[in-house]
Amino acid sequence: MSGGPALDAGVGFSLRVPPNWFELDVHPATRDASARQTARQRVAQVPELQTRRSEITKLLRDQAAAAWDAGAVYCAGMIEPVLDGVLPATVTVFLLPGPLGANSDEPDRIEALLPALTPKEARDENDTWTRVQALTIEGCGQAARSYGVEDVEPEPGKPIRVAQMQTFIPIPRVNRVLLVSCSSPAIALAEGLFDLFDALTGTLRLA
Repeated sequence: MSGGPALDAGVGFSLRVPPNWFELDVHPATRDASARQTARQRVAQVPELQTRRSEITKLLRDQAAAAWDAGAVYCAGMIEPVLDGVLPATVTVFLLPGPLGANSDEPDRIEALLPALTPKEARDENDTWTRVQALTIEGCGQAARSYGVEDVEPEPGKPIRVAQMQTFIPIPRVNRVLLVSCSSPAIALAEGLFDLFDALTGTLRLA
């Protein structure tokens, strides 16, 4: 189990990740050295990744930088060997302001979150799509979620198509929201990844 920091909303959280996942150091002063060390450790565990070591280091560094720039409070990732390279995935946690005007004491607080999430139907098999749902997470209560295959732009002019799941979890008694965002560029494996992302998000606990 990985424990996140105490948040300024007066709560903390924990998140369990599988043994083959690792926490990412997002701080600019230490993330480069940490990415190199994590890559060394992963290659030592999985020798077939040796030829991809520099690629893995860059992936880790880029993911950590993107998480920091986006204001993340926690980030973890995995890198697994596949036939034509590596399979990366990340889970990132953010602390966000709640919807304007939302009542932090309202029992059904996701009613203020769902309208901000927009579903999208694919026009053809090569198009992006997004689905939206309400759900309950054990120990956290009601949540709002969007998931699908989407185009994101981590760098200007460099879009990437990813399988992505974003789950918005209201924090009790304050108008703040935890966002658990999971993604991977391995869109051919999207359905399996969504099962993994759902299981990861389901381990979140508020403290």
